[in-house]
Amino acid sequence: MGGAVKSCVRCLQTIQFSNEKCSVRSLLAYMTLRNSRLLFLSIFLFLLASSGMFAQSSAAAADESTSKPTAATSAQPATDSTAKPASVSPAASPGTSAQDPLKRPLSDKQKKANAKALKQELGQTYKKWLDEDVRWIITPEELSAFKQLSNDEERDNFIEQFWLRRDPTPDTPENEYKEEHYRRIAYANEHFAAGKAGWRTDRGRTYIVFGPPDEIDAHPSGGQYNRPMEEGGGETSTYPFETWRYRYIEGLGSHSQEVMIEFVDTCMCGDYHMTIDPNEKDALLHTPNAGLTMYEQMGLASKGDRIAGITNSTLGPNSGMDTTKQFDKLEQWAL
Repeated sequence: MGGAVKSCVRCLQTIQFSNEKCSVRSLLAYMTLRNSRLLFLSIFLFLLASSGMFAQSSAAAADESTSKPTAATSAQPATDSTAKPASVSPAASPGTSAQDPLKRPLSDKQKKANAKALKQELGQTYKKWLDEDVRWIITPEELSAFKQLSNDEERDNFIEQFWLRRDPTPDTPENEYKEEHYRRIAYANEHFAAGKAGWRTDRGRTYIVFGPPDEIDAHPSGGQYNRPMEEGGGETSTYPFETWRYRYIEGLGSHSQEVMIEFVDTCMCGDYHMTIDPNEKDALLHTPNAGLTMYEQMGLASKGDRIAGITNSTLGPNSGMDTTKQFDKLEQWAL
């Protein structure tokens, strides 16, 4: 033990122990050698990574320095290219504006044509209001006054006052009369159209003016019909017809007098027209010895006279029935 200590590691390859006391020293030597290897490897990898990062940063700096001149050179032609059109724009602008219809000045003839077209368009609006919207409710005096108006401002003011005069609650923003009127027009167009707009038909007109009836006696297919006694009694065949009953219509009869309005479809096409003649719905009126009333069957009245309207044979020779005033008024505005 006093002499020189021999190494326990031979050729740095294997570990051999010379004696039992050498095992500890040999283990420490091996660990030291292994740690040295790891330390060297770590230093090498660190240096390698540092060199790589340095190379990348150098390349990025070089790219940035080269990109700046490129951008500057690319911007220079753009400036030149924009400058050239600017120099020729005064000469090109007249040609461009001449081709643009929005910028091209209108001639006097075109201006007059445009004004005429606008006037016709506005005129159609007022014409529709007059001929369709209020055709059945405007009074003759109002119609005459409207036709004397000279400009659209006066017409607009007239229309506004027209609805205000009929507003039952002028202190509220709603005009119940106007709303109900247009509702009736829509209903008439939906339910009474027959080859023409519903508001143009007799039923549509009656509905718009007087509103919905209190009762409707409808015979959409016509056929066999037993006349009531006020129509002369007896049996006949009829065209499709409807009878509208109003308990009261303002201006037509007294408050206790009902108004009956009859509509007959003699063409069998759905176009019911108003009539005050109860014989008009009789499909056998012109058939000899068919569809006779009770008085005609008894020989007290003549069917020929009933057809000619010479005597009122509907109720008999002594009935003396005269057309009431409310039906006279209805006949006056019948289509």
